[in-house]
Amino acid sequence: MLNGARILACGSRSAVRMSARLLESAGASVDVIDPECVAEEQGLQQFQAYDAVIVSTDTCAATLKRAIGELLASGSIIVCNITATGPQSARQGMRWSDGQIQAITGLMDTTGFADGEPVRIGIPLTEVSAAMYAASSISAALRVRQLRGFAQNVDVTLFGCAVSALTTFLPNAFVGRMAGRVGNRHPSCAPWNAYRTRDGWVLICTSSEDQWHKLKHAARIDGCDDERCSSLAARVKNADYLDRIIEAWTTTLTTDECSTLCEQAGIAAGPIVSIDELAHEANFGLRHPVASQRMQSAGIDSETYRDVSAFRATSLVSSRHPVQTVCRTEERTSATPRERDADHPAPESTGPLAGIKVIEIGQYTTAPLVGKHLAAMGAQVTKVEPPNGETAREWAPGQGGTSYFFALNNTDKHTISADLKQAAGRDYLERLLATADVLVENLRPGALAKLGFDRDALARINPRLIYCSISGFGIESAYPSRPAFDTVIQATGGLMDLNRTGGAPVKMGVSGADILGGQVALFAVVSALADENRKEGVFLEIAMQDVAAWCSLFSAGNPVPDGMAIRCADGYVWLESSGRHDLESLEIFTRRLQWSKATRKRAVSEIEALGIHAVFVTRVDELIDDSDFLSDMLTVGRDPDGAFWPILKVPYRFSRTPAKVRTVPGPPESVAVDDASGMKSIAGLPVSTDGPSS
Repeated sequence: MLNGARILACGSRSAVRMSARLLESAGASVDVIDPECVAEEQGLQQFQAYDAVIVSTDTCAATLKRAIGELLASGSIIVCNITATGPQSARQGMRWSDGQIQAITGLMDTTGFADGEPVRIGIPLTEVSAAMYAASSISAALRVRQLRGFAQNVDVTLFGCAVSALTTFLPNAFVGRMAGRVGNRHPSCAPWNAYRTRDGWVLICTSSEDQWHKLKHAARIDGCDDERCSSLAARVKNADYLDRIIEAWTTTLTTDECSTLCEQAGIAAGPIVSIDELAHEANFGLRHPVASQRMQSAGIDSETYRDVSAFRATSLVSSRHPVQTVCRTEERTSATPRERDADHPAPESTGPLAGIKVIEIGQYTTAPLVGKHLAAMGAQVTKVEPPNGETAREWAPGQGGTSYFFALNNTDKHTISADLKQAAGRDYLERLLATADVLVENLRPGALAKLGFDRDALARINPRLIYCSISGFGIESAYPSRPAFDTVIQATGGLMDLNRTGGAPVKMGVSGADILGGQVALFAVVSALADENRKEGVFLEIAMQDVAAWCSLFSAGNPVPDGMAIRCADGYVWLESSGRHDLESLEIFTRRLQWSKATRKRAVSEIEALGIHAVFVTRVDELIDDSDFLSDMLTVGRDPDGAFWPILKVPYRFSRTPAKVRTVPGPPESVAVDDASGMKSIAGLPVSTDGPSS
């Protein structure tokens, strides 16, 4: 997809190296060099062989910083600068680590058990996210240079990446509520937790009454007919009781026995797989046999993650038989963009993806994240929702019947509702696809094919379509019927094993597996769009477990400094080990001093005076008052009725083709019936149908 692109990675941040490896996986030619090897006296000449250079100016030496400054000013090469807080931040100038960024953004305070301390997420989440957004931004900038003939600079910040991950927590902060840590539980669903088994741990997640009754029937748990389990609200309220009776059952079974029973019942469940066990995990071994074998024979080192494919790209046509494009599709695709979009013209855009048309069929986080960023980069995104709209629209809190969560994840999209089980909905979707550049969805594997839109059908409708499918365990899977929530993927991909407190595995507070899966999908789509020589359609497959394993293996092979959270009277502060202070000496040091009755401000001041860097562990509700958050990430959008909404900017900046976040969609436009003509129309476009109205 990026064949021919030449990339130089020259920075000490992990994000620099990871972004280069992602670009390499998409076909780019990559050189990774030690920043100390850059010679100031050679000037710009040492960069001229490359199309893009990835750097991190907040961690480099002064000589390299001067060379990068000249390169940024030249405008001759794409330069992507990954820093902790950005050039305009009040915090610029310090070498902020991933752990410190997790602390000051509220990300750390979302992770851990309700009665315990905040936990640093076990993978360097802000570095990983920055790598993924940087790779997407560079791909978009390469496309711009091919089409418009100029290079530009890109800035990506760890601070922005951390804030962007908080979409499940910021809605409560917007209305002045505190969101506490919930460990492995879900604030609105039960049972949902990690439970001990005879030989380990199993994660079990239910989200509806139907799933609860399936679990009751399959497991025959003693005590589940108690009134404390009689409704979802009752189960959430009595989660302690519920967890006790479920764990009394799970401890009688092995992890495999419990996972199999839940899978057969249609319940999302799975083992909490350790990093050492990942090589033997059935789906990982099926999808990554080379990596599995090498891990079993040689263990895990700093480069093991490169043996895992974070995404797969193949021809859209799945069979060996040539696909004949139907005549009516040829007629549709021959229409000019102005003719195609007459009913719903896209807003004028100078973004890097201006002119691209995207169809999104997704809900909650993964596919919506892809659509949100494609729209921010200038693409025209049409989101297809169920007849009654996406369920997440109704989540509290919100305004005007729409949740803040939905608004944060679906900015700048045109939304329609269509019943794809009806002929009218399918016919309209086909019309959309015939003129689209991209289709992205996160339905269950095979769901779209059952509606008549398998890969070969999509190739007949639109031979050059980029089709991106996101699922938990992939199309080729050892678990073809296992549901996959974010928490289950965190468990089976090794993320929870790296995320422990008091010896117990704990999930990320944010929907980490969903977010990371969406970020890799975004990169894969933009990379495919950057290939202007592409002659055929592309099928992009993203399995969230693959992405989780890629991140887990990188973290296991490239450990970050240890640290600890210290309780104060008004919250916590975060200390990190360094060359002068290891974790053991920090623990001894903190035991001598009494900070439990001191404020965070006083504690940080006294710790800094002793030569140890400490930062506040910010709560998400406190982030609303943070100057960098207010100036660099928070903005205001408007919906079709003119109402104002708090929304987030993107964590990357293009110097010449800015990404913009401006609007919040109103209610989806739905199917309408024209009684006079007997025709149906969806979002203003007429379609014929022989099915009943929806």
